Amino acid sequence: MEFRILGPLEVLVTGRSVPLGGPKPRAVLATLLLDADQVVTVDRLIGGVWGEDPPPSATNALQTYLSRLRRVLGADTLRRHQRGYRVVAGAGQIDAQRFEHGVTQGREALAGGDPAAAHRTVEAALTLWRGPALMELTDDLSAQAEIARLTELRQVAAELRVEALLGLGRTDEAVAAATALVADHPLRERSRAQLMLALYRAGRQTEALATYHDARALLAGDFGLDPGVDLAALAQAILRQDRALLDGPPPARPAPHRPRTTTPGRLPTPVRRPTPGQATSRAPVDRFLGRTLEVGQVRALLREHRLITLTGPGGAGKSRLATEVCRDAGLDVRVAELAGLTDEALLEPAIAQAFGLAVSTDVAGVAAAVGDRDLVLLLDNGEHLVAALATAVPRLLHALPGLRILVTSRAPLSIGGERLHPVPPLPAATAVELFLDRAAAVAPQWTCAPAERQVVARICARLDGLPLAVELAAAQLVALSPAQILQRLDDPAALRTARRDVPDRHRSLDSAIDVTYRLLDPPQRDTFARLSVFAGTFDLEAAERVAGGAVLAPLTGLITGSLVTTLPGTSPRRYRMLQTLRQYADRRLGDDERRAVRRRHLDRAAELAATADRELRGPDARRWFRTLAAEQDDLRAALAHALGGADPGTGLRLAADLAWFWYRAGRIAEGLRWLRAGLDAAPGAADDDRARALTGVASLCYLAGDVGAGTDAVLVALRLARRAGRPTTLARASAYLTLSMALRGRVAEGVETGRQARAQAVASGADWVLAEALISIGLLAGVAGDPATGAAVLDEAIDVGTRCGFGWSAASARWIRAKQALATGAYEQAYALARRAARDLDDEDDVTGWLATTHLLAGALALTGRPEDGAVLLGAVDALGAQAGYAPLRMDPVNGPRTVQAVTSRLTPAAYRQAHARGLRLRRPDVRAYLDGL
Repeated sequence: MEFRILGPLEVLVTGRSVPLGGPKPRAVLATLLLDADQVVTVDRLIGGVWGEDPPPSATNALQTYLSRLRRVLGADTLRRHQRGYRVVAGAGQIDAQRFEHGVTQGREALAGGDPAAAHRTVEAALTLWRGPALMELTDDLSAQAEIARLTELRQVAAELRVEALLGLGRTDEAVAAATALVADHPLRERSRAQLMLALYRAGRQTEALATYHDARALLAGDFGLDPGVDLAALAQAILRQDRALLDGPPPARPAPHRPRTTTPGRLPTPVRRPTPGQATSRAPVDRFLGRTLEVGQVRALLREHRLITLTGPGGAGKSRLATEVCRDAGLDVRVAELAGLTDEALLEPAIAQAFGLAVSTDVAGVAAAVGDRDLVLLLDNGEHLVAALATAVPRLLHALPGLRILVTSRAPLSIGGERLHPVPPLPAATAVELFLDRAAAVAPQWTCAPAERQVVARICARLDGLPLAVELAAAQLVALSPAQILQRLDDPAALRTARRDVPDRHRSLDSAIDVTYRLLDPPQRDTFARLSVFAGTFDLEAAERVAGGAVLAPLTGLITGSLVTTLPGTSPRRYRMLQTLRQYADRRLGDDERRAVRRRHLDRAAELAATADRELRGPDARRWFRTLAAEQDDLRAALAHALGGADPGTGLRLAADLAWFWYRAGRIAEGLRWLRAGLDAAPGAADDDRARALTGVASLCYLAGDVGAGTDAVLVALRLARRAGRPTTLARASAYLTLSMALRGRVAEGVETGRQARAQAVASGADWVLAEALISIGLLAGVAGDPATGAAVLDEAIDVGTRCGFGWSAASARWIRAKQALATGAYEQAYALARRAARDLDDEDDVTGWLATTHLLAGALALTGRPEDGAVLLGAVDALGAQAGYAPLRMDPVNGPRTVQAVTSRLTPAAYRQAHARGLRLRRPDVRAYLDGL
């Protein structure tokens, strides 16, 4: 028995793959294999399958999955213990173990001066990978460290392969392999060093140096860093054409990145010595991390404009960014700290004090003292004084021609000449770096393990990358572990600091938000609280529906106050609220109002999904596909709320309406989870709703390659649909049963269900369901060995689907027609049909159908004399399918392998690997461009 975890989970017995069931049984086995030969507790298995919030039925479901797996694997392989379960796997039975052994052997062979043996060993090890490792456990936090370790080791193996090629003198192959590695991992200096050396040895010195300069520009532009010492030294050796590079060993692993020692461009004004008594730019004690791009942008704005306002929510880091902009900028900077100023009448005296004036305390006095000197005035934390600043700032700018003003405020001044610079949250990597830096100050003995780094990343994501929130969370490491901090983030008391050198408004996240909340009027406060129900982005219509009335005016005020963010480039405009702000706003809702708001949110989601279920089968499918994609966070929140007990019947209906979207988007595991949860939560729901949900389960099981489970589901759906009496639901269930019969080779039964499906579809009057029924009937005819009838029925399906604007059905019918044409030797016809289907499905942003059609197109290309192009498409489908959790070989275990065989049999192994690797790097738009170029 062989276990494969380097790609889709697979178990081979005497070389043949055995069925494992759906996503959850596969996740159970993957969790066991993660700790092979060790006892895994039931709690650990439940966590691996359902995460941190398992359903009440998890334990019973787990026992069912384990029983099925024991029947497949045998009781000697999957053993029950008092504390849990254990998979017994001997040496070499798991592909990951063989891979690691191969990497070790390859490394030793290189160290021993045998690059040929190293190349053979590492090449064989790399062929064990068929996709991302432990794909079934990508949502399991405890598995992330092992997934990251195996993924890193795969990269190491790929670099060892390049090193072996260089040692063998196979320079052109080394260039190709290293180019692929750099394209996938542009910041990895080891791969880039290998590419530089390979190019140099191939006589391409200019390209080798260009590769170095690309790295330098990338590091400088994105991170403000210089390349490592070793990479720079290699570039210098290439520049002087060092002969040792032609026959020496590949470069050693470069040293870690060094921080850039230079600073961004300075403002062209001489530094002036401050006068006694003035408030000058502050010198922070903590390290300033990230924001290199923003510092440069704001300094550039200061060169061109005289009034810049940095906006953003409390804790976004506006003051710190402003301080960094002013520090070492080459200008005389004065600072007026406005946070503690509560009386507008004291604004001008505070500004005068910033210039060192004690007697002249108005704008006129400042103008007389300063004259036309070049200065920058930082007005920090001015959101509560916006009206007074809108009056005083223009007077200052008119009276002092050399003055530039930098304001930090949660709201703009909204006056002429003002240039806004919204301060965004920190990027994920920078937020983690900030957390680790601040953690080192309070817990110097703590070392962040790889698994904990994933937890830290989740903490930073939950806190929206807000610097203040990240720093407050890091301060809790004095007493808590990262996992404990993550668990307590919903508690407003969890994010506090004991530091004595920070202002009160920054001692907790709530204190920072309070400053802005107190400035809101009652309609703005009500709207702010009600919008907290949105889990993702929303538009004006959704806001009005959920808030219960017109919200444009208060919403505009919330946007101005940096409590709601506008997403640029969206039309209609979409908005979002940061998670930290949502939690604060939710606490402002009373229990009755929260129930009412969530009810309106659920009702809107249900209506949206019901409309989309119809429209996705019409000519406007692409727009609705994108609408549902944009609404996913809120649809999930509505499902969780409804199925959690608020309204299971509506939750089941919502899931049934979303089943078609999940099918086409390739969200197989998610769709099955919600549909099954809905069926469990609403056993007494209407027969029609349960039938539609079970038909959705059947369709997703088909995509997952679990025909047995799909057939079981659709048989129950058909019984319920007959009782409910709705022709459309009945026709769909019959059509899917016909499809199941075709896939299982049960032709006689399929013919009868197909006849019923067609009659029921005609009775429903819905052309889209007739098109679906005809597709299943046409597929069945082909399985029955009657390609002429199959072609005629599928052509009818194309006509019906085209007539009603159901593009997916027309494209799917062409896909099946193409498969049947390949089977009869009509290769050119098959190519034309598959090409058209792939283009039409791509136009609709479809995922699963497009992947299946593109996979078939690869075989048609090979059979029409273009196997290399076919291999490229297979690589693209493997990579993009892995991202969606979709594998054509599982969905179509009969024709899928034939397609792969058609391609591989017409290429040498090396040529196939090279072309397949090119496809692995293609994104979806790249695939379309590639097909357009054929």
